[in-house]
Amino acid sequence: MIEEVKDLSAEERSRLIEILSEDQRSPEQEKRDRMAQSIRGKYRRVLTGSEGSEEFARREAEELALW
Repeated sequence: MIEEVKDLSAEERSRLIEILSEDQRSPEQEKRDRMAQSIRGKYRRVLTGSEGSEEFARREAEELALW
């Protein structure tokens, strides 16, 4: 494939670059991407993984200490 690209004219290479640069996502993929971005924004302050677990354990210990 690389050898074939080398054989393209400058105009053909330019067109190939143009095609490869275009957004190839489907409307459905774009919708999912927007939804995912929205959710990331909504929950950006929520801790996840071990960081979230440690924070949760710390808060639970503080609450139990109040009893």
